[in-house]
Amino acid sequence: MSITIDRIQLINYKRFENFKIEPNKKINILVGDNEVGKSSILEAIDLVALGSVRRVESIGLDRLINISAVEKFQETRSFDDLPKMIIELYLNGNFDHTMNGKNNSLGISADGIRLVCAPNEDFITEINEFLSTPSSVFPYEYYKIRFSTFADEGYSGYKKKLKTVLINSTNMSSDYVTKDFIERMYNHYTEDNKSERIEHRSQYRQMKSKFCQDHLAKLNERLPSDKNYSFGLQNNYFNVFSQDLMIYEESIAINNKGTGRQVLIKTDFALEKAGENVDVVLIEEPENHLSHVNLKKLVSTIANKQEGQIFITTHNSLISTRLNLNNLIVLSLNNVESPMYLQDLDVSTSDYFLKVPPASILEFALSTKVILVEGPSEYILFEQFYKNTTSKSLDDDGVHVLAIRGLSFKRYLDVAKLTKSKVAVITDNDGDYKKNCVKKYVDYMGDANIKIFYENNNSKKTFEYCLLDENALACEAEFGENPLDYMLKNKTEVALKLSRLSDIQVPNYIKRAIEWING
Repeated sequence: MSITIDRIQLINYKRFENFKIEPNKKINILVGDNEVGKSSILEAIDLVALGSVRRVESIGLDRLINISAVEKFQETRSFDDLPKMIIELYLNGNFDHTMNGKNNSLGISADGIRLVCAPNEDFITEINEFLSTPSSVFPYEYYKIRFSTFADEGYSGYKKKLKTVLINSTNMSSDYVTKDFIERMYNHYTEDNKSERIEHRSQYRQMKSKFCQDHLAKLNERLPSDKNYSFGLQNNYFNVFSQDLMIYEESIAINNKGTGRQVLIKTDFALEKAGENVDVVLIEEPENHLSHVNLKKLVSTIANKQEGQIFITTHNSLISTRLNLNNLIVLSLNNVESPMYLQDLDVSTSDYFLKVPPASILEFALSTKVILVEGPSEYILFEQFYKNTTSKSLDDDGVHVLAIRGLSFKRYLDVAKLTKSKVAVITDNDGDYKKNCVKKYVDYMGDANIKIFYENNNSKKTFEYCLLDENALACEAEFGENPLDYMLKNKTEVALKLSRLSDIQVPNYIKRAIEWING
């Protein structure tokens, strides 16, 4: 049975002071703006799973321990106020008794593993002496790094409790990243036959020794006879084999493939063992380096994999929709204790976005203030409308405008019910505002973050009627004596022409929407 992560607890880790995530059993799509901690969460999972003190030290405690916690400590510089960094993974699976216990921040009986970076009490005298000296320097050097189960049994990379694979497409050209991936996959594929690993290493070292004997002996005879120098090959037991190991596709080493192809190969290779010898697959921004066609292939590969738990960070709407919006975990700087989940999104809505073009759904989910308009005409003119109403730009106020077909408004509003983004819908009344603007959206009237804006004069059926009513002279000058007919037949062209006018008047229902979104 595959092991899955039921809960991730982050305490004083990077930007997270006390943060929990309760992931899905299968696919988890981490989304959010830059600097909200998406990559940090993947790193946290990987760090605990690896059980490597050296890995933690190579990153540096100064980069791992939450800076706010450090600043709070500086107010007192007391030993008791030194912050602890804790990463805990609460696990679900079949374990022996060494995994279960209350050695966790919640104090509950559970299966899990944790990383704790805390002051080493063996050096309490030295630490207190250090702290007694006026200084702003933090005593990272006196911290101890420990990996343990919830039963308080220590573990290391040689006794892993959770098997992970990290695919970081943002750094695909790095030799270290490729070597690390290959070694992990080799270990996972030989997990059930460890004697095979020993045989491989032994035979490889013997082969290199024989090469030296057969082919370097004559060369070494030509070296100065009074010196004990000789040419040879590295034959270190620990890394000589893994350093030379490579994965090939059609006789070509993967590090000689294009970066996009490497992403596809590594993901496919890792997912083949997901749920068997790989428990958790971590994928960092898979859209990097991939064309739209190859991205669709990658998404299909991930979606069709039925085993193993997957965590993906992304900025891509295609990934978010095709892997089901219910799997979205939204991170923002406003999420202090936990992220926002879209697990409760109506199934019909998630299925809708699964089948239609992505249409900026991820941008919508991550925005705090959004105005939805029906088509390109409104969208083209909206920047000008906004400036004429507020004397500022949309970017100044952090307002996003999305052009969405009117039939899709409800689907986006279903998402807004969960994200709590402030959303203004600007819609035509199509000759009957009570039917098309009131009754149609009655299910959203009780949501304070959602408001529908429309013209309540039924004779002004569409945006063009309202635009002409407010800008009759300008429209006649641009489009002739009978401007309405021209405007209805050439909507986009009309919007482009009017967008060049600085004194365009804003229809009242649109002005009200702009005022409300910033209210």
